[in-house]
Amino acid sequence: MHVIQFPICRAWFFLDENRENVIRKWLNENDVSDADRVSLQALLDIYEGSGFHAIVASTVDLGEGFHALRSSRKGGIEPCPVFCAGPTGENEITFLAGARWDSKAKTVRPTYAVGVAKENLEELLKDRQRRVRERVARSFAR
Repeated sequence: MHVIQFPICRAWFFLDENRENVIRKWLNENDVSDADRVSLQALLDIYEGSGFHAIVASTVDLGEGFHALRSSRKGGIEPCPVFCAGPTGENEITFLAGARWDSKAKTVRPTYAVGVAKENLEELLKDRQRRVRERVARSFAR
């Protein structure tokens, strides 16, 4: 018997002025591999199924209410997109800017990613329709 699981939390993605998901766009512009996308998607699935406590070990506090979700995979570029809690609901996070993890500096790159996230959050608060729920990894047929 199949059980349909409904997410207890939701992960949203900011849409730029062209209505493109900024995280997908960043992944595409940086030629992020399918393996890295699947690793990131797995963390998103864990969050949606179990809540923030399940991904806390993979998050980096960037200050001012912003965090990054560190997706590490040996040999990958370590996507580390910037997000905030909410902003419209209690059990949601919204990804606002693409970034990668710099292991040597122990921070996200580019360093201005938090600034971009702030600007995108301001735009989102003006127009709450500028976000979408979708997968960042391609679906592979079984």
